[in-house]
Amino acid sequence: MYRPGQFNRRSPRLRTCGGFSLAEVMIGSAIVVFIMAAVLTSYILCLKQFGAISNYAEIHRGGRTSVDLLSQDCRGVGTISSYTSTNLVVIIPTAFNATGGVISNKTVTYTMQSGALWRTDSSTGRTIMLTSNINTLTFSLYNKFGSNTTVISTAKGVQVDIRLRKTIMSQIQSEDYLSARLDMRNVP
Repeated sequence: MYRPGQFNRRSPRLRTCGGFSLAEVMIGSAIVVFIMAAVLTSYILCLKQFGAISNYAEIHRGGRTSVDLLSQDCRGVGTISSYTSTNLVVIIPTAFNATGGVISNKTVTYTMQSGALWRTDSSTGRTIMLTSNINTLTFSLYNKFGSNTTVISTAKGVQVDIRLRKTIMSQIQSEDYLSARLDMRNVP
């Protein structure tokens, strides 16, 4: 026989096997959402930082390679053929006679065009790009006393200043500045 309230009562066994209430599920879900948002935000920020570090390493490596090759060439320079703030043309002896006289030369040209530094070697006829992402590049000449000069015949050293900049979607992502003063050992 049916008694009112018969199905509303829980047996003692069912009372001990209760689930979560709606309020507990909602609070637990909110906590999980906040934790996931924090983890996802941290992950995205880490990806951006790793990208920035990678871009910095790329532009720094290119700049260092350029300065290293320029320094190798400057050690052997016999004369400077021409010079502007963004172009440098040097003549490097390649062979000598028994008395130390120069038998043959090669001309090496460093030129900045379209944000890249190019090196042209007359002995091989090759033009290679040393680095890109150049924001500014400046060549300066120095005399044997270390003073700035614009007279090619008195120049004993070259200084190169390179500002490298990598932009992504019109925003500066990474920036680097390299500067080196190089002595030309074969110039009296």
